[in-house]
Amino acid sequence: MQNAPNLSQESKYWKISFYLLSAVILIAMPLLSRSYGQSGDEWLQIEYGRDIWNYFFNGDPQALNYDNKSLQYVGQQFYGGFFDFIMEIFHHWFPSIPILILRHFFNALTGALMMMFTGLFAYRLSGKKWSVGLIALLFIVFSPRIFGESMNNPKDIPLGCGFIMGMYYWLAFLQDFPRKAWKYSIGIAIGFGIAFGVRSAGGILLVAYFGVMTLLYYFTNKEFKQQVSADNNRLLKKGILILAVGLVAGYIIGLLTWPWGLESPLSHPIESLKEMTNRSVTLRVFFEGVFRPNNAQPWYYEFKWILISNPLIVIAGVVLFLILFVKAKERYGIFATALLLFAAFFTPLYMMYKHSSVHDTWRHLFFIYPFWVTMSAMAFPLTGYFFKNEKLRFLPQAIAIVGLLPAVIWTFRTHPNQYVYFNALVGGIEGASGYYDTDYYQNSGLQDAEWLLKNAKRTPGKKVLVASNMLGFDKYFAKDSSWINYYYVRYNDRHTKDWDYYVTYSRYISPGQLQQDKWPPANAVYEVKVDGVTLSAVLERKSKAGIGANEALQKQDFATAVQQYAIAVQANPYDEAMWANYGVALASMGQMDPAIQALNKAAELDPDNPQYYQILAQVYKVKGDMNAAQNAANTANAIIMKEQEAAGE
Repeated sequence: MQNAPNLSQESKYWKISFYLLSAVILIAMPLLSRSYGQSGDEWLQIEYGRDIWNYFFNGDPQALNYDNKSLQYVGQQFYGGFFDFIMEIFHHWFPSIPILILRHFFNALTGALMMMFTGLFAYRLSGKKWSVGLIALLFIVFSPRIFGESMNNPKDIPLGCGFIMGMYYWLAFLQDFPRKAWKYSIGIAIGFGIAFGVRSAGGILLVAYFGVMTLLYYFTNKEFKQQVSADNNRLLKKGILILAVGLVAGYIIGLLTWPWGLESPLSHPIESLKEMTNRSVTLRVFFEGVFRPNNAQPWYYEFKWILISNPLIVIAGVVLFLILFVKAKERYGIFATALLLFAAFFTPLYMMYKHSSVHDTWRHLFFIYPFWVTMSAMAFPLTGYFFKNEKLRFLPQAIAIVGLLPAVIWTFRTHPNQYVYFNALVGGIEGASGYYDTDYYQNSGLQDAEWLLKNAKRTPGKKVLVASNMLGFDKYFAKDSSWINYYYVRYNDRHTKDWDYYVTYSRYISPGQLQQDKWPPANAVYEVKVDGVTLSAVLERKSKAGIGANEALQKQDFATAVQQYAIAVQANPYDEAMWANYGVALASMGQMDPAIQALNKAAELDPDNPQYYQILAQVYKVKGDMNAAQNAANTANAIIMKEQEAAGE
């Protein structure tokens, strides 16, 4: 429909700059990706890709049902296998390349493509303004959370890539129809295929976005409406046919890598959509300093996460667009403005309406961020029209670029931990620590593993034993298993298990410990920090007496337990669970005052654990100090009530 405008000299510079930056990120991001750790779900995604391979080549039905496995696997079959299966294929082709390096390379490539297509979408929607496209590209490249998660988030980043790619090609189809129609149809098929193949619910939602975009364009563009309706709707029929071919092709692309979807190509995607709308799995999610179930978060959960974890200049641009909506409608047209509002806000508002379950941060909404970025980039030129002097109209865009500098500096300075970014609305990561998840996806685990491989003390004839509360941590030691071994241990159980080094990260640590700087414990020999905030740490064991003490306590051999715990707490006075068990052992021996001291030490190290105060209350009762017993019980009840209120009980 629209011919490409003749580019002014200034526009040519913007266009050249856009493609230069696109080339840089397409090359640099995959190369940088090897510096990033395994994400929290990635070990599972690796297994899923392997299961899909075994389904197709060995007839193994595991990829169809994970009910026979632990909680982490529940519902895995509802996810498409596009990214994971392709990575498993590449791994079979190039077995010498470690699977994590391979996956992160292509993960980063999808992230770079998502960024580039965001800029292209903004360029087209703004009336083919390369300046807007470049600013949108800059905004998303230097949104540190998106940049960081592009390296190792195998679900949300590929979904975002497919989503914005599909939206761009659909928009291009409408704007240029009937020119290049089949070419754009191929782009639609690829974009939709990726989105549907990664997460079927995302693909189905993309079709809804396509429908809204088409209706808006048809009813707001008289020229387009007249053209497609002419000659007995010949062009309309042709357009519908071409778009249908693209959608069907994309649907097939997504299904071909998804065993469960292939079993019932029509009904299973619908079932997946219902499941993804409100996941049946209940998990604890940390938000505003309290843990709540993922199906009982405040209504504003998603919006607040977006507002506090992206550059302020981007958020300011979105607010500016909403304030200048009438001006935006005059400048860009009702189609562009209405489409942006729908694309940016429909999904989170629908989730609020449906009371949908949420997950960590806003990562499952990354696919709408390109529309926020586009809205922001389109807002700043609007203010230029308030300047009577045309030479000054570039100032708002210059301000937008300068305003991005703090995020640019953060992106370079905190490599490879960019994704823990928080803006000034919560005081940066320092203000957010203890109130919001930081390294929830355990990216910093790679840095801990690299430190261990270089610095762990070796004993001839004996393996170094590493424990951690990070699942999949063993992948880092795949090439070094001859001298180092790993297994999973819960943080509060660490003193009861055998290990030489323990790797801990901030997720699921009690808010009180984080807020009062009681984590990590003082026996940490290495910490990964950003702006003074610890993301993860390596603890070194000085004594294994706690293992024997716990075994004696379980056997009710309290004398031995007291003896061993006395040694253990002297060697490591920073383990709250160990102090609590020591207190129980002492009380069982009738030593009430030392027991109270030990239990108070446990409560001091972890002030949010009601169990310690409950045990204290019992000990005080036995001692006959009813006032102290009541105080301890009241403290325990207050903690429990706070947890119940947070959970909505």
